Amino acid sequence: MDIANYSSDSRAIIKVAREVAASFRHPEIRIEHLLIAVVRQEGSEVESILNQLGKSAAFVESVAEEYLKEQPKRSKARENATISPPVQETLVAAVEEKSKLYDPLVEPEHILIAIFDPKSQLSSYVREQIDISKEDCYRAIADSKSVEEIATVTPKGGEAEAEGGKEVAGTLKYTVDMTNQAAAGEFDPMIGREKELQELIQILLRRRKSSPALVGGAGVGKSVIVEGFAQAVINDKVPKVLQGVKVMEVDMGSLVAGAKYKGEFEERFKALVGEVVKSGGKTILFIDEIHTIVGAGNVSGGMDAANLIKPALARGQLRLIGATTEEEYTRYIEKDKALDRRFEKVKIEEPSFDDAVRIVKGVIGKYEDHHKISFTHEAIVGSVKYAKRYLSERNLPDIALDLVDGAASEFAVKDEFGKRGVAAIESQIAEIEKLIASCGGKDAEKDKEEFDKLQAVYDEFSRDFDTLQDYWGYRVEVLAGVAE
Repeated sequence: MDIANYSSDSRAIIKVAREVAASFRHPEIRIEHLLIAVVRQEGSEVESILNQLGKSAAFVESVAEEYLKEQPKRSKARENATISPPVQETLVAAVEEKSKLYDPLVEPEHILIAIFDPKSQLSSYVREQIDISKEDCYRAIADSKSVEEIATVTPKGGEAEAEGGKEVAGTLKYTVDMTNQAAAGEFDPMIGREKELQELIQILLRRRKSSPALVGGAGVGKSVIVEGFAQAVINDKVPKVLQGVKVMEVDMGSLVAGAKYKGEFEERFKALVGEVVKSGGKTILFIDEIHTIVGAGNVSGGMDAANLIKPALARGQLRLIGATTEEEYTRYIEKDKALDRRFEKVKIEEPSFDDAVRIVKGVIGKYEDHHKISFTHEAIVGSVKYAKRYLSERNLPDIALDLVDGAASEFAVKDEFGKRGVAAIESQIAEIEKLIASCGGKDAEKDKEEFDKLQAVYDEFSRDFDTLQDYWGYRVEVLAGVAE
């Protein structure tokens, strides 16, 4: 057995198996000891495989322990239990499984397959109780294979085709290229989140667990940090490893929409992940509301998106940025321990008053260009001040920007109404002056019809002026001057 063929995780399993054997006071490492060590390994694909097969690691371990308790024991525990011939054969078989699955090193999942091989000397009791076959492991682990196996959903010609209305090929058409949007100047500038951006970049550079999850209240600016990262990529303000990457936002709604057939969503999502993996780290996915992947696409017994991406995340083949609130992360992500371990949580706090003012001031130009108006410094400070005072249930800076946007929109409406209203009143004034001239020197009693007409026009003018005065306030005089 050449130990160089085994990954560090697999070597750790052999060490744990020796410890398990010692705890049972057994002289040799049995296959059941090895099985317990495999299911105890954290961060490997074994847990994901067992979940797909409907078996928990705790259940498998309890069955193996129940069997081992009945086996003969030594009077004293032996620290260095030897590896039994059946276990040696199983570890050699794991090397063969590694080759079949085109992996460079023996991983825990390869040992799991070898344990449940019909040729292995796993006890019949454990085999029957757990009820997992080698073929079951193959079917489950197939979802973890990248490049060749994930991308095999595309037909030979590499073209998308449909069979019986079922979409076969999956592409990046279910994503939006955020780096292109950043290059086009569609994003607001990121202000005051340099520390969080730095932490995000550091996580993306890791060999494993390289998927950050931005967790914070609604409106604190989680998505803006990702937009800032995309802008940093465009401006070459990221480490060399990340230069030239594409940041693609996944549209989960489009992925799930129309997936009527069992397995259709899985094929779409696997193809998407396959394309990302084939990019060799040059594509980073972003999923807003990352908690929605738990259960997404799980129709008629199909797998959800969370289980489909766990293997690729565990291997470090897929880098994924997620964003969600603290409540949703706790409710959905943390509940799935295997999924939670694959993300590195980044806490995004609400900015302070001064930081919020700086953020609003930094992006106010976009709102000024859109509404064709300008904001004073007092208005910017006021937007943060009153947002915090009267709308404290929501978070800065989002609510302050909403106030800015809403105020500018109201100003635009009143400005338009005022300009049209002043023009209408000017016309009424001209008509009143004409009627006054026609009534000059006449008796109101004898020429009642003309005076009544004058009174009606004056009443209409008064109503319109009062409405304009109430709606536009002191600016009526200014606008009247502009209209002249």
